[in-house]
Amino acid sequence: MLVVLSLLLHAATLVDSCAAVAQLPAYAHNDYRNRRPLFDALELGYRGVEADVFRVGKELLVAHKRSEIRAGNTLSRLYLEPLRERQRACGYLLASHTPFFLNVEIKEPDSTAFSLLLTELSRYEELFPTVQVTLVGWWPGLAGRKPWPEYVRHQFVVQTAGAPVLPPDSASIGLVSIDYSRVLRWRGSGAIPAADSALLWRAAELSAMMGVPLRVHHAPEDRRVYQWLLKEGVSLLGASDLERTHSLLADPRD
Repeated sequence: MLVVLSLLLHAATLVDSCAAVAQLPAYAHNDYRNRRPLFDALELGYRGVEADVFRVGKELLVAHKRSEIRAGNTLSRLYLEPLRERQRACGYLLASHTPFFLNVEIKEPDSTAFSLLLTELSRYEELFPTVQVTLVGWWPGLAGRKPWPEYVRHQFVVQTAGAPVLPPDSASIGLVSIDYSRVLRWRGSGAIPAADSALLWRAAELSAMMGVPLRVHHAPEDRRVYQWLLKEGVSLLGASDLERTHSLLADPRD
């Protein structure tokens, strides 16, 4: 009886209120680690989520490491099905009616996992193009591949400064990405290093040339850093602590 009651209470917390909230220039990084995957992000105004997946048999299970895989935590159950239910119940995914970014990282080089992902997404085609799926980890590359659906794209990672040059596969790119922890050094105090400004400028120019968002993840959770990134053209900040990032972005003070 207690188990049944617990399951009912858990299900009740996942009922979508369809509340319209102000949208943040951010997405939930490693969203599945939050107390209520997807729902916490939606309720706080995040414009998307990121989910890491492993193939287990014929299922795609969401986890950061194989040791953290839990039966039943499929990509469909945690994300695709709730997104479809929200769209049907509310008539939209985001109150701003802008695309919802579902970033998917296939954690291991696995062409079968990629095929499973395409098959799984095809069962939810009513979500697209409202949802944009971007591969932010391994992807099978261009050589010899079959055409992808238009709603599945991959990221372009910027790691060096220099003149922006469109990559040959620019039509299939959905995001320009920077891993702050790897290539940027400024922590919010003192002068911004010239190398940081140059690299961010190149990334912003590339995203503008391709007409896709510029996302930055692993940035310090610092108001000055966020303000600098947004001023220079970043569209999506990766957030791990959803409440803290929400408070920093919602408060406009210097």
